[in-house]
Amino acid sequence: MSRTSRLLAAGAVSALTIATAAAAPAPEKPELREGPSAFSAEFSAGVEYDDNVSVIDIDNNTGTDDFAAVFDGEVEFAPDIGDDSSFALGYSFSQSLYETFDDFNLQSHLASVDASHDLGIFEIGGAYRFAHSRLGGSPFLTLHQFSPSLSRFFGESLYLRGEYTYTDRNFIGRIDRDGDSHAGAGDAYFFMNGAKTYIALGYRWEKEDAVDPQFDFQGDTLRARFSQRFPLGTRDGHFRIGYRYENRDYSSITPSISALREDKRHRFNAEIEVPLGKALFTRLNAEYGDFQSNLPAADFNQTVVSARIGLRF
Repeated sequence: MSRTSRLLAAGAVSALTIATAAAAPAPEKPELREGPSAFSAEFSAGVEYDDNVSVIDIDNNTGTDDFAAVFDGEVEFAPDIGDDSSFALGYSFSQSLYETFDDFNLQSHLASVDASHDLGIFEIGGAYRFAHSRLGGSPFLTLHQFSPSLSRFFGESLYLRGEYTYTDRNFIGRIDRDGDSHAGAGDAYFFMNGAKTYIALGYRWEKEDAVDPQFDFQGDTLRARFSQRFPLGTRDGHFRIGYRYENRDYSSITPSISALREDKRHRFNAEIEVPLGKALFTRLNAEYGDFQSNLPAADFNQTVVSARIGLRF
C-alpha cells in the first residue's frame, strides 16, 4: 500500500476525532508530509473561539462562549518495507486551555499501529489505536479500537475502501456510559487533476452497547469532503471543506424525558492551510454543528473557529 493511500485511509477513519472524542467537532486529520524519510512530524499552536463550550460525549454544553489556547503535535514512523507492504507507528497529542471554563480543558493522546499488504486484486490492512483523554485535568476516557480493512485503486481516479471497526470505551468515573461498539464503513475517493483534487464520499453504520441501556443506540453516518491543493509560491496551499450527517436511534427509554431518545447531528467544516516557508504553515479552520435531539441537554448549536501556526518535517 502506498503512503498516499494509507494517509487517505487514516482520514477515512478520522483518527484525530478518536483522540478528541469528548471535544467539539474535530478538523480532518492532517496529512503528514510525504518524503524519503521514514519519520514525519507536525506541531502547531494557536487560538480557538468556541461560542458554546461543550462536551458532546456526555451531553454537556454551557451555552456560553470562551477562548482557548490550542496545541497539537503528531509524529509518525513509517519505514520502507517493500513496494507491496506498509507499516507505520504514530502518536498524536492535543491540548486545549480555556480562558474561563478550565473544567473543559481537554488533553488527548492517541497511539496507533497500521499495517497493510497488497495482494494484487486488493489491499488488506489492519489498525490498532489506543486513546486516552483528560478533561479539566482529570482522567476522562480511554479507548481501544481495532479496524481490519480492504481497499483498492481502480485506475488512477477511483479509490474504494471498506472496514469493520470494534471500539471499547471506558469513561473514568462514568461507568454507566462505558460500552463497546461494532461498525462497518465504506469510503470512495474520486481523484481529479492527479492527486491535487479529490472528492470523498462515505457511509458508516454503528451499533453501541453501553452499561446503562439508555445509552444503547444504532446510528448511520453520511459524510462528504472536497480537498484541493493549489500552488502558492514554491509550495502548495490546501483547502478542505466537509459535511457530516449522523442519525442516532436509541433503543431504551431515557428516564429524564420518559421517551426513546433520537439525535440528528449536522456538522460542517472548512479549512485552509497556507505555507509560510519550507516547513512553516498557518491553518485557519471554521466549524459549525447543529445538534438536534429530544434530550434538551443534547439539543444545541455550536460554532468553532481557530487559527494555528505550525511546523511540518
